[in-house]
Parts: sequence; C-alpha cells; structure tokens
Amino acid sequence: MSTAPNPMRDQIIATPQALKAGFEALERDARLVLPTPLIYRTKRIILVGSGDSYFAAKAAEMALMVHAGLPVEVRTPLEAGRYHAAFSTRRDLENTLVIALSNSGAAARVCEAAALYRRAGAKVLAITKNATGRLAENADHKLVVAVPGFPVAPGFGPYLFAMVALQLLAVRFGEVRMGMTMDQAQALRGKLLGHFDDLAATISATDEAARALAEQLSGAKVFEFLGGGPSRAVADYGAAKLLEAAGRHGSGIDLEEWTHLNYFDASPQEIATLMVLPPNGRSDSRAAELRVFIDRLGRQIGVLPIAADINEIWSPLLTSAPLALFAAHLSALDGAEYGRGSKGAWSDSSDASTVQKSAMFGDLS
Repeated sequence: MSTAPNPMRDQIIATPQALKAGFEALERDARLVLPTPLIYRTKRIILVGSGDSYFAAKAAEMALMVHAGLPVEVRTPLEAGRYHAAFSTRRDLENTLVIALSNSGAAARVCEAAALYRRAGAKVLAITKNATGRLAENADHKLVVAVPGFPVAPGFGPYLFAMVALQLLAVRFGEVRMGMTMDQAQALRGKLLGHFDDLAATISATDEAARALAEQLSGAKVFEFLGGGPSRAVADYGAAKLLEAAGRHGSGIDLEEWTHLNYFDASPQEIATLMVLPPNGRSDSRAAELRVFIDRLGRQIGVLPIAADINEIWSPLLTSAPLALFAAHLSALDGAEYGRGSKGAWSDSSDASTVQKSAMFGDLS
C-alpha cells in the first residue's frame, strides 16, 4: 500500500478516538443545553445546515424522530430562512425548535436562517464549535461541540461530531418527554459510545478494500451513490466527499428514485455505482432488485459492507466511513488537491468567502 501522505485518510482514522475522548463532555452538554419546559413544549423540530452539516442532520433525522417522538424536518438554509420561515405562521413556529448546524459558526445562509426563524417566533438551538460566532449570536441556545484539530482535509470528524450531537439530543428528548426511562436513555448513550469502537473496526476492515475499489473504479467518468432511509444522507455525503477530495463528479440518489431517473442514462458503462447498505436495512429487498438492473446495464458497481451490529437509524455513524475512505484513496490516486487547492478559478474559496461572506437577507446584516 502507498505510504504517500493522505491527510483525509489520517483524519478518518483519528476520528473514533476523538469521539471517545469528547463523548463525556458532549453527552453532558447535550443533556443540559435545553430547559425542560422547552423540550416539553416543542411540537416539531426543524434541522438546518449546509454541506456536511446538512448531511449530518439528514443522517440523524430518523434517530430524532424515533427517540424524540416528534415530527422532524431537514431543510437547506436558503429555502428554510428565506421561504419556509417567511411563509409559516407564527402560531406554527412558536412551538417549533430549529436546530441550526455550522461547524465554523459562520456559514452565512445558516446564520441567516437562524435569525429569520427566530424573528418569526421559533426557538433556535445552534450546534457549532464556535461559541462566539455569528450562528451562536443568532440562537437562543448553543451546544458547543469541541471538535479537535484534525488533519486539514475534507471533513469526516466534524461531520460525525455533529451527527453524534444530534443523536444525543434525540435521546435527551425521549428521556424528558417520557418516551423512555432514564435507565433506557442511559443504556442508549452507552451503546452509542460503544459504536465508536465499531467505527474504528469498520475503518480498519474497509481501508484496504476502499483503496482497491478506488483503483478498480478510477476510470469511471461519473459516480453515483445509492441509499435508502438514513443511508440516503450517506449517499449524498459520499458524493460530496468525492467532489471535494478528487474533483470527480458524483451524485447521491434514493434507491427507488434511481429506477425512475439514473436508470435511463445512455452511457451506463461510464458510470460507477456505489450502494450504501447497512446491516439488516429496511431497503435491502429493493437494493437486491436494483443490483440485477445495474448488472444488466453494464454499470460498474461497488459495495463496501460493514459487519457491526447497529440499529439502522444509527448506521450512518459507520456506513459513512468506507465512502470517505474511498474518496480519500481516489484523490490520492489522482494526485488531486483538496478543493482544487483553492487556486485559479477556485481561488474565491481560499478564505471561505463563497459561503461565509455572502450578504445577509433584508436588514439582517
């Protein structure tokens, strides 16, 4: 195996231990961040984020719905703030908790959405590593996630820290709203902590397979990532990491929607299809049917299975790792610079101005 530097792979490998080290503080803060009356009063949760924060929110959606026992929506911040917040009635929003996620705490659209929802009557919880950033200033409550200094590369560690924060909030909501006993809640927290060892084992078990798959599929012109349920978010995440790390075109799609759309592509031999399949998933039967179609079309297919026993609603914690490793290895094979090195036509991204320095809507600035 190549010994060339691979910071993205290094970040992936460092993440399980970082999650274990930070779990006690994160669990405590997630338990205390919201007052009990607010948890009782909440009738709906809206999750808002961009990029990895959006994928983390979408990946945790089912866990929040199941454990909190509440309706949960995941929205992109442009649509959330400028449209949904604007056109919702105050009566609908006054019992809504908006959870806005931004690792940097400076993503303009997320900060904007938080401010617009708050103005419209919703309560806002910020999840961020920046306790004094613009997002925290536009929130009623803030959960500061102590993301450590990882190797500089497309994000894996921060994405999982955000996901775990949401999973812990889901358990807290269930506990306070009496959907589970305190003992059951504590058992779930212990199980979540134990899955960090499963994550380390998954990374170790799939690292070489991901490298081999990257070599096998390196000639593909287009990459598509398929998933159902919580794995739909992982599919999007895998496509995003491929774009960031290698500059290769990738897209995520729902398993069922693939048969309605991507199935009809006129150049199937140029497409590599990667399927996200957690153990004992509710989409397994449909995935098996799709594999028949994919083989008939002559598409290249890749599956990086995980062996750990994990509830499907928590499975993105593990299934994201093989796709991140795949992107890291393909980037290394291509000799690609992450984010195109923020050079040339991509130089606008060198100081994050593309996402952090956008003008705020209306009179928010």
